[in-house]
Amino acid sequence: MTKIYDPLPTVSLNAGSEYFHSGELPVIVHLDDSALDVMLDYKHVKAITINADAPISEARAEMQFCGVHLLLVTDKDARVVGLISSEDILGEKPVVITESRHIARADITVKMVMTPQSDIIAIPMEELRITRVGHVLQTLKNAKQHYALVVEINPDTQAQTVRGLFSLSQISKQLSINISDEELHATSLADLQKKIED
Repeated sequence: MTKIYDPLPTVSLNAGSEYFHSGELPVIVHLDDSALDVMLDYKHVKAITINADAPISEARAEMQFCGVHLLLVTDKDARVVGLISSEDILGEKPVVITESRHIARADITVKMVMTPQSDIIAIPMEELRITRVGHVLQTLKNAKQHYALVVEINPDTQAQTVRGLFSLSQISKQLSINISDEELHATSLADLQKKIED
């Protein structure tokens, strides 16, 4: 017997209707807003990756092409082994490596300057259901980190899958305040909130 499907109710589309923009975060947030409002969610935005053995020049080119300042670093099996930021490439790390190892800048690979997996903080996705932006900032402050990954944890195997990313610079933009390293590490969130409100 053939199954019958009823048509869905419809409405007329209003003039001037807006649309959802995939992967866009709210322009302005507050410390008490949902942490999900400042999370880059890889279910909605493609994660940009680079192989650990690639030269740093390739990582920089990928960042420029994609308009990002951070890449997930993967191994040959596409497993996350670290993070690399534009600061890692343009800062002092490559200079120190060229001087200490006596190698040309062109020979420096991503894995030589990246933040390794063991130094990355990760927040379980299930924690974010009731978490606020202020909680994320406090976590970054306590860990003295600019980034935190968000992971989904398989309840049966405990295997982790990277679901998203928190970036201090992105949160700073959305709070409409420049949070420098000194401010992040020296002030309390109460002081930061006061600065935001002023």
